[in-house]
Amino acid sequence: MKSSRRSALAAKAALALLMTAGLVTPVYAQGTGPGAEPAPEPAAQAAVIKDRVMTWNSHGQDLFSGPGLLREQIRKFRPQIVLLQESCLGEVRQAVRQLKGYGLDYQYMPGMANYHLLCGGDNGQAVLVAKGTPLSNYKTVRYSKQDGEKRGYSKFTTKLAGRTVQVFNTHLNSASGAATRPEQITDLIAAARPYQRTLLGGDFNAQPWDGSMGPMWKERPAYRDVDPYCGKSWHRWCNGTQEGSGKKYDYLLHQGINSRACYLRNTRNEDHRVVVSDVTASAPSTDACRFV
Repeated sequence: MKSSRRSALAAKAALALLMTAGLVTPVYAQGTGPGAEPAPEPAAQAAVIKDRVMTWNSHGQDLFSGPGLLREQIRKFRPQIVLLQESCLGEVRQAVRQLKGYGLDYQYMPGMANYHLLCGGDNGQAVLVAKGTPLSNYKTVRYSKQDGEKRGYSKFTTKLAGRTVQVFNTHLNSASGAATRPEQITDLIAAARPYQRTLLGGDFNAQPWDGSMGPMWKERPAYRDVDPYCGKSWHRWCNGTQEGSGKKYDYLLHQGINSRACYLRNTRNEDHRVVVSDVTASAPSTDACRFV
């Protein structure tokens, strides 16, 4: 962990203690500061980009998180669907309100979450769907195996590239719960299997060539990651998605649909990269994800 980040986490921990004592109003509850809603710039009004999906573990308990950071990543890419993990859900709701002022109107759907002191509330998964996007059968399911934290997935039916698609947003157990991850992946695959076209997104906390990911690559029809070089065998062109370690943990896995372009973006909180896919019903792109 970088020294600057250690300092940031210590500062946020100190802030949390002051919040608990009632001495400080958290940023996300204040009318000014990084969490405040800015006056939208008229020139910034823009529509969402159809068939674009974004996933991001925003590491919501980090000092540098906040609705502003969420808002700016979504404004950058203007996705039709946003899959979030490890996000302060109060900050997500604030970001949704702020985005509306920029012409980006999203429906907020909460997912699996745990209470987290540094969030001042729930921290976990959320889905944002642009208004006007077909959305049905939204459901959140808890995995059968846990390591102390609530882990699961949200699923819903929508349309991408003119096709009906079942979308899943998940966050699998980290290293401390690695023994539970294979069963979680098995649960996820089983839940997705009945559907003709699926998109599995989120933080899997496993690299593509890890043993726990093996069942994902054995499915038929085969799953393909948005990054065509990330699969069951190591490839030097597979781009990592965790900034500090360079490991590939974050996925947009397609089955029955493809990606015609994909993008990665480093963020100010120096944790997970944003991953974006432009979905297509045509042949998949063979280009590596491009950093923007």
